[in-house]
Amino acid sequence: MIIYVISSKRSIDFGLDARTASSVVLVSPDSLSRHNPCPEDISYLDAGDYPGPDIKKAAALLKRRSNGAPWGILDIKGAVDDPAAWFFEGASDYIGPKLFKAGIDKKRFRNITAFAGGQDRAPGGEASRDVGIPKNTAAKIIPSKFTRWEDIRANEVVPFFFLFVSLSSQTNLRSRIGEHAYNLLRTRLRSYLQQTFKKAEALLWMETETNSLFLIPSRSVYAKNAVTASLKSLLGSPLVTFESLGLTNIPVSFTFALHYGKTPFRAPGKTGTVVSDAVNFIFHLGTKHAERDRLTVSEDVPMEAIPEQLRDMFITAGTFEGRAIIRSRRFIQGGK
Repeated sequence: MIIYVISSKRSIDFGLDARTASSVVLVSPDSLSRHNPCPEDISYLDAGDYPGPDIKKAAALLKRRSNGAPWGILDIKGAVDDPAAWFFEGASDYIGPKLFKAGIDKKRFRNITAFAGGQDRAPGGEASRDVGIPKNTAAKIIPSKFTRWEDIRANEVVPFFFLFVSLSSQTNLRSRIGEHAYNLLRTRLRSYLQQTFKKAEALLWMETETNSLFLIPSRSVYAKNAVTASLKSLLGSPLVTFESLGLTNIPVSFTFALHYGKTPFRAPGKTGTVVSDAVNFIFHLGTKHAERDRLTVSEDVPMEAIPEQLRDMFITAGTFEGRAIIRSRRFIQGGK
């Protein structure tokens, strides 16, 4: 593995051991158009060399030249206003001032290249040629006359997007933080999710101790808002955990799943007798097949429901209960 840095600097010290440091190669910005890394290499763009809008043009070129190999942004001086946005552009990593100063071990680079090498593989381990959202022209959004949730009659069969959300930890949260803190966490989580999906007009329809199911009106604008908000929550989960949920030193993960279908409508709290294939499937997808730190989407979700600029963030992921599935790429978090 070679760590390329497109930079005008004469040297860059990542704080690596001597053996790994020898694999760091500086590339002049003038040579970016001829850059040709191998799949196991990783390339970083030095943000300090690209003021203002120039960095977007350079990043787009680096992405093309990397041809599937991982790439990222090196921001030693903290010049980048919105680091999270680069993951939406296809970056595999972002190294900011604090991480750079603290030093980076070779395990991080191995994880990133393994991530990039494996993210385009189906669950069975074989490479998938169909990266991105399949062009499913059969699935279409059914026009909706939605105005207010209060206007939907009980038992009326209505098309919805179904958004499943789960928060999980490798440890038992209830036993670790105690009953009172756990109940407070659930209240904070409910508030966070309702605020996060407000622009999607999402209705918290069903809720258990660990899972939430939202209904989203059958309009592409609402679905797009929900998809964007889900990906932002995944990307910012460490900050969300601390700021919105009040957890410290306890890593937790979000799991999201999205499906589209019809169901008889009942008001929240009165859904006990609802019978619907769509509701059954979204719970199966969310609890049995969706992966932590990803948004999993069924083939029933029309392509127009996902923002065009975010479609490259999804990969094919086989089938589940007879339906084709796609998943968002997993974001890389943490340092050493």
